[in-house]
Amino acid sequence: MRIAVLSLCRDRLDFTRHCFKTLHELAGCEFDHYVLDQASEDGSREWLHAEIDAGRLRHCVWQGNNVGVSRGINQLLEVVVPRGYDVIVKYDNDAELLCEDTLKVAAKVALEGWIISPHIQGLDQTPIVEREEWVAGYRVGVPNIMGGIFMAAPASLYQTYRHDEKNPVWGMDDARIVEHWRAYGGEVGYLLDYPANHYLTTQGQHDAVQWYFDRRVTEGAPP
Repeated sequence: MRIAVLSLCRDRLDFTRHCFKTLHELAGCEFDHYVLDQASEDGSREWLHAEIDAGRLRHCVWQGNNVGVSRGINQLLEVVVPRGYDVIVKYDNDAELLCEDTLKVAAKVALEGWIISPHIQGLDQTPIVEREEWVAGYRVGVPNIMGGIFMAAPASLYQTYRHDEKNPVWGMDDARIVEHWRAYGGEVGYLLDYPANHYLTTQGQHDAVQWYFDRRVTEGAPP
């Protein structure tokens, strides 16, 4: 099974360094990691170059401005889709894995026709799990909504789907891909026995890097 992981970065190097470390230590399988950096000015670019040299990153795309989540992921998809992966994973640079084999298990479940995530903790608004199922031997909670901190999907989804680049720069890609997937009979869920953190918690992030959220508001994100 071939797995591609796609991440976007924009400053917050301490977040990126820590969360990428948990991904590489706890994935439980081989994968290729692709990153798009959006005009970071805090040393992120230099660090990412070093990660490429060390073999931990497969490929980076460099942007001179913030093109947003949807356009950034689309640019990575144009690199990744022709390379014939089985599973493609969106992994935010504030997703902190906690359990061994998280990526391996998510990929197995994704190949059963799911968009799947570890069970994300530390959110201000935690999605409600409406029912539970067993998929490929793993307990999965089906939520009312699903966030995009970690999204593993069958690569076949992206043979035709791309994010709407009219989405706000700060997001909405997650809600719309879930709506699309469900409209075609796909399922989405959380791996209930594989928790992961929204690093520092949402409130903790506000306390640590309030400037980051202030900048988002100036770019059109809700306060």
